[in-house]
Order: sequence, then C-alpha cells, then structure tokens
Amino acid sequence: MGTKWRAQGFTIVELLIVIVVIGILAAITIVSFNGVQDKARVAVVQSDLNSAAKQLDIYKTSSSSNGIYPTDAAAAGLVGSNGTIYDYIYYSDDNTYCVTATNQGVDYKISSQNKSPTAGACPASSVPAGYETAPVAPGRDIGVGGYSPIQPSSCPSNGGSWVKVPGNTLYGLPNGFCVQQYPATNVGGVATSQSGTANRWTGLNQPTAATTAAALGGGAHLLSEQEWMTIAANAAMQPQNWSGSAVGNGTLPRGSSTSLRGGVTVTLTNGENIYFDSGGASYNASKEWTCYTGTSAVNCGVAGQHSPAPNNAYFTDQFNLFTSYGAFEVNGDGRYYGDPRFANPSLGTYVNSSRTAGLGYLRSIYTAGSSTVYALSRGSWTGATSSGLFTMYMDTQQTYAHATYGFRAAK
Repeated sequence: MGTKWRAQGFTIVELLIVIVVIGILAAITIVSFNGVQDKARVAVVQSDLNSAAKQLDIYKTSSSSNGIYPTDAAAAGLVGSNGTIYDYIYYSDDNTYCVTATNQGVDYKISSQNKSPTAGACPASSVPAGYETAPVAPGRDIGVGGYSPIQPSSCPSNGGSWVKVPGNTLYGLPNGFCVQQYPATNVGGVATSQSGTANRWTGLNQPTAATTAAALGGGAHLLSEQEWMTIAANAAMQPQNWSGSAVGNGTLPRGSSTSLRGGVTVTLTNGENIYFDSGGASYNASKEWTCYTGTSAVNCGVAGQHSPAPNNAYFTDQFNLFTSYGAFEVNGDGRYYGDPRFANPSLGTYVNSSRTAGLGYLRSIYTAGSSTVYALSRGSWTGATSSGLFTMYMDTQQTYAHATYGFRAAK
C-alpha cells in the first residue's frame, strides 16, 4: 500500500503575520532611510547658508555697495547646492536681511544678526514692527517691501496748519508725529502755522522758542533733532524732491539769498508738503531752532551732549543715515565745516555730496566738554552753497536771537 503525501501550505494567519513583519521591516527601513536623507539635507542647507552669509558679507563690504546688503534676491545672487531654494528678504529700514534655505521640506534660516543656521523659516512678512501693512503709491516708499511707516491718525486743530510725518525707527519715532507745515507766525501770541505774507515769529532765542512752542499745549514742543532728521530723511528719499526726478540725480531744494518770500517745499512719502522759508528778508525764518548742547540737552542725542572726537566722527549716533561726512575743514576761528554724503538704505543709493548738491552743510564750533551752551539751527535756506535739508549749524549760543531765526512746533 503506497504512502500518501499531502501538500503543506501556510495558513491565512501565518501569511498575515509574514505580511505584517515585512511591512514593519519595510517601514523601519524607510524611516531609517528618510532620516539619513533628512540629515543629509540639513547638512546641505546649513552648508549653503554658511556660504550665503559669507557671500552677503562680501557684498556689503565691497567698494560698490557702500555698506548696504543686497536689496533683493536678484542682487544677492545666491546659488545653492542641487535642490536648495533660497528665499531672501531685505529689510531696508535698518539694512538687515533674513534668508531661508529650503531643500525638499527641510527649512533653515540665517539673518544679518544671527548667521548661525537655525531650524525654521524667516517670517512670512518683511514688514517690521511699527509699520503699516497697506501699500503706498510707487515712488513714495521709505518703508519695507512696499509698505509705509505708521503716521498719526490725526493732528492738532489749534496752531494753524499741521501735516502728518511718517515714522522712522532709525530715529526712534516709529509711529510718526505731527509738525507745523510752515515756520510759526505770531497770531495774537499763539505760534501759528500759515502761508501768506505775514511775518514769521523770529528774533526769539532757543529757550524762548521752546517755551512758545510748548504753549500750544497737549504735548506740543519745539521740533527736535530726531524729528527734523525724520523729515529730512523722508524727503530725501522721494524722487519728486530731486531736480533730476530720481533719488541722487541732480540736487535737493536749496535756498536763495535773493528771493523775497521765496521758499522751499518738499513732499513726504504720504504726499504731505512741508514749507521752509528762504530769502534774505528779515521776516523770513530761514533758520529754525531745534535743540541745544550740554549735559542737560533735550532731544539732541549724544551728538548734542558731547560731540565725539575725532572731528570726522561727529554725530554718528544721530545721523547714521550718512556713511561719511568727508574730511572736516577748520578755519582760523576753529570752526569745523563738512559736507554730508547721503546713503539711502531703502533705495541702495549713495550720493557723494558737495555743498551745492542740496544735502546741506555742517558747521560747528562746539567741542567735547565745552561749558558754552550752543543751540542747533537747521536749514539756513539763505544760500545755495550752504542750504539744505541736512544743513546744521552748531556755533550759535543758546541765548542768541536774530531776525532770521524762527521755529516750528511738533506734537
């Protein structure tokens, strides 16, 4: 009798167990493989970002950049390894950047403040704190990425005509302020901003001008240095204020010693116009008081409290919008003279100034530790070679009064 062989097979349970085991092994293999790939991508993006940081620093220190980082991705020209994609964001308000490197889902970032690659991406918005999110008209942007600085919602109703000035974080005024549109006129003892032929309120020394501006109440005060610089920086970044209709092309408005009731008008980012007196007539306020020097200086910054040495380092805390003042000249009276060179971080523009370019003129007799209190006067719109938005005289004592020295209030 022959032996019968019965075919042996896997039961359904056994097959399921085998399938599950294979699946587990496959999953472990895939996870391990993906982990290796992720580590490789992390290493790639970190290496790419380290290279990008060096490239951006080289760009900034090159002779043609004037200390400005690339203003957009095209200028940055970052090229990563295979699979790496860069997202470059430039913050024009303070000349900084943030770069995200992405490689198949792996995101790392660096910034001008922290150049060590860190996991994560740069903020989706390039608009820093203190800025609106509403775009402004082309050619009227000193903000970031097409956004405008914040400005006050309203201005005072007393004291004549006021205008809103958009803020500037560079001068500690992110929310902006209001300023009288014209130098103050005496209307019944009230400092009033108005157009027309009425005589300006001149002949006041700096302390009296400050008291008169404050008399408007509600926090009104004599226009400060930081506020003047915010106005000047804003106006200098507007193409319509340049004779060549482009920032750095031609000259900014300058004064005239011959025009009677002539004036200079500049337009701000928000379309507001501010008027400055020029001309040699006694009823013009061709110079305007701001702050004063000394250890108790108000709204003057470090520059007013103790002008630093050497002379070519004057006012760097306050006027770092400039990359250089050039070489200061010293005359026989010990007065220092200098011409500012204007650097525009927002537009990447650099203007190598002469006294006739409309940027203005700096003159000072003040020395560090001096016990004499000097007041700062601005504008001096009486001559084409020494007038301008950035003109500053710091050689007049605080108690000096003259028929061409006026003032305006801010709030």
